[in-house]
Amino acid sequence: MDTGQGYRRDIDGLRAVAVAAIVIHHAFPALPPGGFVGVDVFFVISGFLITRLIAQARDAGTFSWGGFYLRRARRIIPAYLLVVLITAALAVVIEMPRLLAMTGAAAAASGLFAANMLFAQTAGYFAPGAQQNPLLHLWSLGVEEQFYLVWPALVALLWWKPLRGMRATLALVLLLASLLLAQALVGRGATTWAFFGLPTRIWEFLAGGVLALGLVKPPVDRATANLAGVIGGLMIAASLALLNEASVFPGLSAVPVCLGTGLLIWCGMGVHPGLAVLRLAPVVGLGRVSYSLYLWHWPLLVLAADVAQQPLTAPQRLGLVALSLALAVLTWRFIEQPFRRGPLNRPWRRLGVQLLPLLVPIAIGAALFFGHGLPQRLSPAAKALADLEETDVNPAREACFEKARTAKPEDCRFGADPGAQGDDVLVWGDSHADALTPGVVDWAVARGWSVREVARGGCPPLVGVNVRTMYRFKLECAAAADQAMALIASDRKLKLVVLMGRWPLYRDAPPFYDVNSPRVTMEAIGQPGKRRGVSTALKATLDAIARLRPDVRVLVVGPFPELTLGAPECLAQQKQLGGRPGVCASVAAGLPLSRALPAEDALRAAVQDRPNVAMVFPSETLCRDGRCLAMMDGEPIYFDDDHLSASGARRLAPAWLETGWSSLAKSDPARLDGS
Repeated sequence: MDTGQGYRRDIDGLRAVAVAAIVIHHAFPALPPGGFVGVDVFFVISGFLITRLIAQARDAGTFSWGGFYLRRARRIIPAYLLVVLITAALAVVIEMPRLLAMTGAAAAASGLFAANMLFAQTAGYFAPGAQQNPLLHLWSLGVEEQFYLVWPALVALLWWKPLRGMRATLALVLLLASLLLAQALVGRGATTWAFFGLPTRIWEFLAGGVLALGLVKPPVDRATANLAGVIGGLMIAASLALLNEASVFPGLSAVPVCLGTGLLIWCGMGVHPGLAVLRLAPVVGLGRVSYSLYLWHWPLLVLAADVAQQPLTAPQRLGLVALSLALAVLTWRFIEQPFRRGPLNRPWRRLGVQLLPLLVPIAIGAALFFGHGLPQRLSPAAKALADLEETDVNPAREACFEKARTAKPEDCRFGADPGAQGDDVLVWGDSHADALTPGVVDWAVARGWSVREVARGGCPPLVGVNVRTMYRFKLECAAAADQAMALIASDRKLKLVVLMGRWPLYRDAPPFYDVNSPRVTMEAIGQPGKRRGVSTALKATLDAIARLRPDVRVLVVGPFPELTLGAPECLAQQKQLGGRPGVCASVAAGLPLSRALPAEDALRAAVQDRPNVAMVFPSETLCRDGRCLAMMDGEPIYFDDDHLSASGARRLAPAWLETGWSSLAKSDPARLDGS
């Protein structure tokens, strides 16, 4: 079989397409929105080239396991080490402890060829988002390295004499099994595992591998080859244009880009040189430095944005892309090329020497992670500001929220006399409700009232729903709802129920710029896979409260604007780096309002002049004149990018509560006046 055995300029050109799509997408996400599929193009190319290399060596009887892995190590490790070590050094200077610890975890995991497995597990409700990690892009190296570990053994099995005649067919069967697994996972909402896992990505490598195994004969003439190339290019272009961050991916949605890449590879097999545009010198040149460019671009973009603490301007992004390209050329010339050369005798010993330096990022990463981001490196003033994320929170957060399932009843009561029965106000919701509670308590205590809190992380104050994260982990929100509804039904002293949640989270609609939380879906209890909208679920909740206690009033608090920075970390970083604290005071209102306003509309649709229910919207206070506040009078009002700090809640919530209560009083003054 002839699979195009020599060097192919068009494949370097195809690499250029892949890396250009990725870099442009990361620098300018809307251009193109589906640029992340460049990784899939790389996977198909790798599958073709690696399978071709192994197949040719096995057919010639010259395959060497040690030689294969030595070549891979020489190809991957030197540039990787350079970029990871420089990135870690910059992160130590730039990042605050919380983020630096996660950067360290990524460095260590990447040294173990397991970055993809790390990123499939670490996103949590309060965990730093993966997209703030300057080593996030190493997930794809993890997948590729794992493929290198398992695929040669599978190819050896396919070369077993009884299977040799069926090797392409068996590879195709494995491809289809992997694709079906990927689609099954994304169909059930487990998109993160499907995205990062080798079992759900190996079909993309095999899309190139089956070509190298001769499943399809090379094109018979140039016209056929060119037509296939054009169709393949259009399929990749369509994926770039039509897919976006909200797309269900990978799975069947990745088929067009992988099939298109396969067609472009196939059109250059045999005697045909591939598409002319992919063989142009500038395109081929970009393809040759694609690996180093891929390594450099993401850390530069992420760390620069971390320093700026605001969206980078277009000229800044262009400058970073240009810097990435310059560094890529230098790395290719002085690191990649020299280290790829060398003798292949005694391959296992030489491989050991190549792998030994991986202990450096593993050790450095472990030190950063287990050292909690090295907070001791900060000045006392910077450390005090960074610590606000842990200190300026609801004083009862640990007892009443983090350990809510084991909390004693008195742990979650505020302002009540010892032995007193019942409470006047119930705060029910998720972590945003917990953040609001200190301000509710101040308002209530001023009226001589007591407050009880029922809050669970990731659980909205809604009945009849469960919440699932993208990992398919089921949050048992029904228990919290049952507890709240039981209190509403039994506490005859209760006057007001405050419903507070991170409402945009449960809509699960773009934009998804906030990197501090996973994507979630809200499902009807007892009906797996059936989504419930915020408005529908809130209507059902208000109806349930009215049936149980028609005398109780309800105040629905709208979403806190979700910012593009966390004020305490921003202030700490500016103090540490000698920057301007003013950049932390507010953010452009576009993104926060684009997320908050649709959620507010959903809340309004549920309330709709409903008696005994009022609404207040924090965005009306916090977002004005095109900016959303992160600080007031020089002090942070959030403890991260979307939760009010305790001091912020005490400053803001009493006015919101008073506005809401006054609105309820106007609707029924005889009942509420003086209550």
